[in-house]
Amino acid sequence: MEDIGGDEQRVDHIDTQYSNTTFRHLLLPVWIGAYRFQGKVFQVAVNARTGEVQGERPYSTAKIALLVAAILLIVCVIVLLNRQS
Repeated sequence: MEDIGGDEQRVDHIDTQYSNTTFRHLLLPVWIGAYRFQGKVFQVAVNARTGEVQGERPYSTAKIALLVAAILLIVCVIVLLNRQS
């Protein structure tokens, strides 16, 4: 290829051809982690740009049952107080 001389060059025609063009999405930076809780492995991925978290989390059946019982207790107290009025 010969060296093009001068301060300016003009391109009159460009003939560009692409074939088999592919791309892949790459989300970086991403933090990936895994932890073990009660014998089960949970995986987590965090998009460090947006802070979005994807993954599984453990559920505590005891805490869920206590929450439901507390809500039912509050509803019962409100109903009893409204009946007395």
